[in-house]
Amino acid sequence: MYYYGRDHMGAGGWVFMALICVVLIGLLVAFVVWLMRDQRRRPHIGHYAGGGTASEILDRRLATGEISVQEYERLKASLAAPAGGATSPTEPPTAP
Repeated sequence: MYYYGRDHMGAGGWVFMALICVVLIGLLVAFVVWLMRDQRRRPHIGHYAGGGTASEILDRRLATGEISVQEYERLKASLAAPAGGATSPTEPPTAP
């Protein structure tokens, strides 16, 4: 739209609009950089997938502070226990 043969936005308006575009692009770049850094610091759900044996994963969780020493010892003992609460090898299995 023209106002007396001129555009409605003078030179100041164009400069202001350009500055706003630069600021918005800068904010977008800063957000992407922050997001990438945050993803590197945060542990992920699949972080331990393929991370070794159960004992190694347990050791790693203790080292990173995810679990306490008491919980580590309890879980370590449960890993060492026979699976399914099986009877000792000297006892014969019971018939159902």
